[in-house]
Amino acid sequence: MKRIREILSDVRDCYPSDAFFSDFEHSCLTEPTKRRVYLAYNRAVMTVDDGSWQILKKKALSHYRDHRRGQEKQGFFNQLNEAFAYQYLVRKGFEKIRLIEEGTKKSPDITFSYRQTRAYCEVKTLNISDEEIGRRSGRSVCDGRGYVDLSMGFLGKLRTAVNAAKQQIESVHSAGLTYLIILFDDVALDYYGNYRKQLIAFCQNEGLDDLFIRTGLLGNRRISIKGGLMTRLEAK
Repeated sequence: MKRIREILSDVRDCYPSDAFFSDFEHSCLTEPTKRRVYLAYNRAVMTVDDGSWQILKKKALSHYRDHRRGQEKQGFFNQLNEAFAYQYLVRKGFEKIRLIEEGTKKSPDITFSYRQTRAYCEVKTLNISDEEIGRRSGRSVCDGRGYVDLSMGFLGKLRTAVNAAKQQIESVHSAGLTYLIILFDDVALDYYGNYRKQLIAFCQNEGLDDLFIRTGLLGNRRISIKGGLMTRLEAK
């Protein structure tokens, strides 16, 4: 995990009193799921060009202390998630893929080229709900009924995230791609079939397009909501 070790070395230099990653090496050996997640991160960041890697590290480190109750380092990981979008664009065969530095104004995260045309990508992450954080930290038994369908609250968050991404893209260009990573409360994805149908129908009804959805950090399930740009991209 070359680049993961590199950024963790930077974390330890910048935040020497922070213990979040103190047991990282040992826990990756003893917890297979954790190791798979960080291997996925490492594969993604290894696709990033050197200049963009420096930008990504800077962004992640600057958000290292952006915590959420029950989900530490959320800001740090949300920034690292940009590497998954970069990896996606590389696999699609696009050129001149570069991360964009943070500025005083909101802008997209990534720029890339297709058919000599510049385009942009904004990366958003929807994390588990406050209710799920409470369930995981409590001792009560959940019967699973709350996982069967996506709530209106979740769909509202999705709408807000995608519209914000489009505004960021449109601040510099008329067209772009939203790359959305969703961490569902249903970690086992027992009800993913329901979620997929809901997501596609909701996006169609709301006019949300040019959207690529990655399910979880391991990205085993994906949904493409095509618009004009994605139709052209997938025709490459």
